[in-house]
Amino acid sequence: MKMGGFGPVIAAKGSIPYLSEIGDYEEAVAKPIAQQVNGSAAPLRANPPSGSQIISLDDTSLVSEEGKQVKPQTIFNSFAPENEQFLRYPGSLVGETINVPIICKSFNPNNENGWGEARHAIFLARSGAGKTHAAKIMLALYLLSTQTMGAFIPDGKGDFVRPSTRDLDLKKFLEANGRNVEVTDIENLRLEEARQFEQLLSIKDFSKLIITEASDKWHLLIELTLAEFTDENGRLIVEGNDAITLERFLSRFNQSIPMAYSGKTDKKVEQAEQIQETNIRRIQSVFQDVLKRFTQGISLNDLVDGVLKDGKIYFLDIRSYDNPVNVFILGSLYRRFRSRASHLYYKKTYSNAIVYVDEANRFIPQSPKDDEQKALAQELIDGIRTTRQYGLAWWLADQRPSSISKDAFTQMGTFFFGKGITAVADQVNMESVLGKDGCNIYEYVITMGGRPFVACGQFIGVGSSESVAVPMQFFNSWDALAEQNNVTLDTEIKI
Repeated sequence: MKMGGFGPVIAAKGSIPYLSEIGDYEEAVAKPIAQQVNGSAAPLRANPPSGSQIISLDDTSLVSEEGKQVKPQTIFNSFAPENEQFLRYPGSLVGETINVPIICKSFNPNNENGWGEARHAIFLARSGAGKTHAAKIMLALYLLSTQTMGAFIPDGKGDFVRPSTRDLDLKKFLEANGRNVEVTDIENLRLEEARQFEQLLSIKDFSKLIITEASDKWHLLIELTLAEFTDENGRLIVEGNDAITLERFLSRFNQSIPMAYSGKTDKKVEQAEQIQETNIRRIQSVFQDVLKRFTQGISLNDLVDGVLKDGKIYFLDIRSYDNPVNVFILGSLYRRFRSRASHLYYKKTYSNAIVYVDEANRFIPQSPKDDEQKALAQELIDGIRTTRQYGLAWWLADQRPSSISKDAFTQMGTFFFGKGITAVADQVNMESVLGKDGCNIYEYVITMGGRPFVACGQFIGVGSSESVAVPMQFFNSWDALAEQNNVTLDTEIKI
């Protein structure tokens, strides 16, 4: 007996073309509820009351009303809730030759042929189980289907910026199909806000270099100091007569000590000057390293506007998520995307973009480690809740559902569950999306070889319900993706 392959059955009230003339199935959804064993249909549950046999869509005996044999793919597509012009194939059903259609439309709320709002998504699987591969294919299809859609894709592992010969090269594929991709190094991003300058100094433990016992007064001291070098818009002054320099910074810092300690300095100014003299080389190195992030490179704000307003695609090479400065700058970017999308919306300038958040638990954790992480997480959760109406989508990727804030998880519109969702807490989250039937499907397909996923939600072009759980495997190459889409959907994808 060979391995059974899943074959979907579409259930709907009324007539069911190709499958039944007596539409008496109880549910108006599509579910993989039948399998083939030795080429014959073997239902996973009882046939409906009419006695209509549950069969697989790839059964070659299927014919149209005119008596002509119909391709199973055409039958499957006929149950999609959208016109074929919006359908694309990211892969096929597990164990089948039938491709799974997904719906690709603009996120711009002003586009009459679009979704009417942005659509969030999440990719979940253990390391090496194919979530980045899945994300690449979904990003490719959306960015090609809507040529005006922008994207921001940070890369801490080299999967996007430096893909191996075995990995999909998303940049090369997009450029072959008319989309320009700009690759930027995180070292070349220019910050602007004085608050960011303060936070970078804190990350680098700068306080230990310029004053003793400053932990309880550091934030007040730095606030008093930077007030001298902050313009009316909160930006750090780096040019002109009022520009910040190390010499001026230290002078202003020492002048602020009596104010911070209410005049009871107890030789604190003298002690500060002594420690500064001792550590001057390290002070210069750290200060200049932080300051250069405000004087050179591409403006962080310009990058964000390029994605949201101009539909640009940026890959950001951050090299490592273990560097706290990189994580801070990436968090600052995510904050900016949220606030800028809101600003543009109220100016009646709609966005049409995707922000990809890899290792989402670092930014939207279930249990934040400190106040700063908690504040960032709350901002991003608020952004996920509100930016749909602005046209800005958040696509998250992580290994475990339970490591991400429940508030963020429940806001996702489309879910891709790959191998590795085994912990009890993770399965509870998955069941809240797939239901028990969907989890049974997951338990079955996840035992198969390769890197299967169970997909569910708004993008899945099967049936009329967002709760349809579809077992699928993503194409393993751009060649396969282009061939399958071009033959059936006439998309003219180049490789």
